[in-house]
Amino acid sequence: MNKAISKILNILTTVLVCVLMVSLVCLVVIYLFGFSRTPRHELDANTIRQVRESDNKLDLSDYLDYSIVVPCVSAVCSSKGVDYCVVGGNENQKSLYNQVDDIIYALFNENANVTIVSEQDGRDIWKSRLLGDGVFFEWLSYVRKSAIFYNTFPDMLSQNITNEAIKCMVIYPVGDKFEAMAKIGNDRYALYRPIENSSVTLDLKKLEMNYPITFKFAAADNTVEDSFDTKVRVLPECLIIDEITMNNLDLENSLNLDNQNLYLNVFKINTVKASTYIDDAKNIVYVDEETSLVMGEKGIFYSSDTKNGIHISSIIGNSEEYEFKDYLCICNKLLVDLEIDIGNENVYISDIDYSNDYLTITYGFKHQCIPLLFKGEANPLKFVFKDNVLVSASIVNYNISEREDTSTIIQYLSIASYLTSGGEGNADFRLFYDSEYGIDKIFWFVQQEEYEVPGEKP
Repeated sequence: MNKAISKILNILTTVLVCVLMVSLVCLVVIYLFGFSRTPRHELDANTIRQVRESDNKLDLSDYLDYSIVVPCVSAVCSSKGVDYCVVGGNENQKSLYNQVDDIIYALFNENANVTIVSEQDGRDIWKSRLLGDGVFFEWLSYVRKSAIFYNTFPDMLSQNITNEAIKCMVIYPVGDKFEAMAKIGNDRYALYRPIENSSVTLDLKKLEMNYPITFKFAAADNTVEDSFDTKVRVLPECLIIDEITMNNLDLENSLNLDNQNLYLNVFKINTVKASTYIDDAKNIVYVDEETSLVMGEKGIFYSSDTKNGIHISSIIGNSEEYEFKDYLCICNKLLVDLEIDIGNENVYISDIDYSNDYLTITYGFKHQCIPLLFKGEANPLKFVFKDNVLVSASIVNYNISEREDTSTIIQYLSIASYLTSGGEGNADFRLFYDSEYGIDKIFWFVQQEEYEVPGEKP
């Protein structure tokens, strides 16, 4: 009897082992012909980041905010000659931007149609669209379309967005649909069209603006009388406005050098290994091999090389591939870690450049959508990457507080057209508050250099 039971148990054990072996073989087959054979191009950086097991998981959407890319000028123009715009004022800009974000999504998402147009083909279309019905946006600098998209739609990080550097854009109706044209630098234009079956519509009559003022869009071959009592040539996107009143500012030191540990931790300085000293300018300097961190009255300055610098995997985790959106989120996270409030309406992306294997992302500060200069510097926040490593960072001392007194800007862009009327090439005219000469004054600065469109994304 016992022998029979023992024999049955042996048989059951053998069967169970066979079942387990078969199951194991099946799992191996599923893995080999399923997961491991998934084409690599189907796994973008965001997907890898979501599925990997890591203590460095980070929701990148937490570090995106479209305040960083809000336009400086918004306008609703009409072919009938009645035009309204908002110049300055973050909340006023948002009042219009919020109403067309579904349209911007339809034009900028990865399934939309993008056509790059040369200067010769685009100039006449651009001018006619500005003088017709449409919605016009201008940014403080050339901002990559992908940066505008990811900050406006942070939940859409998985989309592949092209990287044209946009300065200004006009959205206009075409029949019962719409499309847009943007100036993208190097005398070129980009034409954007939504997919054919898009259900989004553009109704200019329903758009509302906070504190709108009337303006006139001048054609490229027009001349106007301005406050200099002379006729000047104006650019095709020049807005002719009588006057605008702006609040003035005070600037004070903002970096808290009493909290050195904050900057040492952000830039991962090993205080045990690093040597430290005070230089002739009374800066506190930490040096560890090729890495240095300088802290003083002028600001915080970090530098290293690709071997000793901060690899971005230590900030957002490991990935097989890093894309531009990752770098953008890393910079925003670094600003947050440095206790610089990227959602305070005053921070904006001032420049993005990728050349010679270096990616540089810079930020500026604005007030009422007018950028501020800090001792002549318009880009006080700068991060430089090479080979997935942060190799340089600079944070210039700053602070922003508003005073009650005001200044009046006479004929806002008409003056700019006067300043650029004798120039050649792409004159980038911008209005700045300048802290060096006294913040109760507002200055025009004209950049005559031609803008070079940033290279391909890393």
